[in-house]
Amino acid sequence: MKAVVIGAGTISARHIRSWNEHPDVTLTAVCDISAQAAEKRAEEFGIPKAYADVSEMLEQEKPDLVSICTWMITHADLCEAACKAGAKGIWCEKPMAGSLEEVDRILAAADGNGAKVTLGHHSRFQSNTVKARELIAQGAIGEPVMGLRRSGGGLFNNGTHAVDAFFFMLGDPKPAWAIGHVTRDTDRYERKDPIEDCCGGIIVTEGGARLLIESDLPDPNPPSGGPTLVGTGGTLSMGREAMTLMNADGVQEFAAEEVDLGYAQAVELVDWVTGKVPTNRCDAHTNRMTIEALMGLYESARTRKVVTFPLASGPSPLHRMIEDGTLPVTVTGAYDIRL
Repeated sequence: MKAVVIGAGTISARHIRSWNEHPDVTLTAVCDISAQAAEKRAEEFGIPKAYADVSEMLEQEKPDLVSICTWMITHADLCEAACKAGAKGIWCEKPMAGSLEEVDRILAAADGNGAKVTLGHHSRFQSNTVKARELIAQGAIGEPVMGLRRSGGGLFNNGTHAVDAFFFMLGDPKPAWAIGHVTRDTDRYERKDPIEDCCGGIIVTEGGARLLIESDLPDPNPPSGGPTLVGTGGTLSMGREAMTLMNADGVQEFAAEEVDLGYAQAVELVDWVTGKVPTNRCDAHTNRMTIEALMGLYESARTRKVVTFPLASGPSPLHRMIEDGTLPVTVTGAYDIRL
């Protein structure tokens, strides 16, 4: 199968290495709006061709597989273009898009052109996350009641990982309702997308599990650094090097195993496209729930009400609050946390 990579920034190295390592994939080209960046990546990894125009690359290369390693604000357009160009599989970096309107454009393009789209939520391949999903399904903590996740750098930047991993560990239940609060006093952006200064809220699944999500909230923070899941019969505490299970049987520790997260994603996408596996854990259709849950927090802040799911497709409630003056800037001077 022939693969190409769109975007020559930092994350592209993971995609390039993964495609180069896959025995059934040949990486033929890389593209970036900066011709210099594309040429640098091509030279670094021995990629045959470098392009500065996406349409030209898709037309010339006719790829089976497309990696999208660009900023979120470009994802909907690029996914649509790749689908229409005949790509069979697309590996798009997270977050999928900044609104349900854009998410549904991606899903419509994929379904309409027979393409399979996955998101770069590598947490779904981490050994402890996978083990947590197995343990919870086996009833190791009883009925899941509450999860705590903290992140920074914008809700849609790192909060997507936090919420997506929570859903994955619980078996991908649907969200039921959410309540959230947003503060934006500064003119803050993350890779050219306007973001909040801080955000917090609760997302509740149809099974009744509650996720307390914190993004950029001030100190002091709880002493535990990793996410925690509490059930009626036990607790799972996640760390970088190990996960601890505490229940009626005592205390167990599970050491984290080394996983090549990029290669694992590449393998599962190829296997999905070729029919070796029936599903993909990072399927964009599943990921829509993550985006919807995050939008629920914003919509709750906008309406000052508890929001129930499903949400109607539409623009970002955060963008609406910024544009209509609900979140006025009181500290002038636009800035991007990535630049």
